[in-house]
Amino acid sequence: MKIAICDDEKTFLKELEEKIYKIIPRLDCDVEPFSCGEDLLSSSMAFDIIFLDIEMQGMDGMSCARKIRQTDKNIPIVFLTSHTEMAVEGYEVSAFRFLQKPVDDTKLQNTLQDLIRIKIQSRSVIVKYEGEEVVVVPSEVLFIESDNNNVRIKTVSGTCSTRMKITDAIELLNGPCDTIRRVHRCTAVNLQHVSRIRDREAVLDDGSVIGISRSYYQDFKNELYEYVRKSAR
Repeated sequence: MKIAICDDEKTFLKELEEKIYKIIPRLDCDVEPFSCGEDLLSSSMAFDIIFLDIEMQGMDGMSCARKIRQTDKNIPIVFLTSHTEMAVEGYEVSAFRFLQKPVDDTKLQNTLQDLIRIKIQSRSVIVKYEGEEVVVVPSEVLFIESDNNNVRIKTVSGTCSTRMKITDAIELLNGPCDTIRRVHRCTAVNLQHVSRIRDREAVLDDGSVIGISRSYYQDFKNELYEYVRKSAR
């Protein structure tokens, strides 16, 4: 994972770099510091996350973010600021989060963990469907159900079927997201899309209602509550 940090205060830049390496081992990430927005924009490196100070000499962070958004609509931008009232402007460039300076260690750790989770969940897997290879984003899966060795995968954008055991399908999809949970011998749902549970049924955010068998109910409910707790941090 490549992380850019851009701030014109050299002491703060070094401190933030060290804090990130304490949270994420050097083998798993590469932090690249920049002391001005112009240098960040001229870099040829592709980054997964950008930490960007709003108030800098020369090009300020908001102007730099607008330039970044002209070529990359999706990269997460975390603004660093001493003035929280400037946060409103961040909506214009779809800022992921604002961290107030000096940066709190716990908030930095939570931000990085959330960013890593989102990046993992956005990864895709390939399944065979009607003789073709179809890209499936696990975080977009609503539920899967099986009939013998045929699995139907229902996503937010459509449905595909593939010849596979449901245990293998769950393992494949859980590689990137780890939120697919069994609710029945032949059915599994994605915790990310459960809006509520009622009378041993899971109601998904598209309105689908999936029955939960008695033997899976308590474990599923516990895992859903734990998922919601972690997501609400």
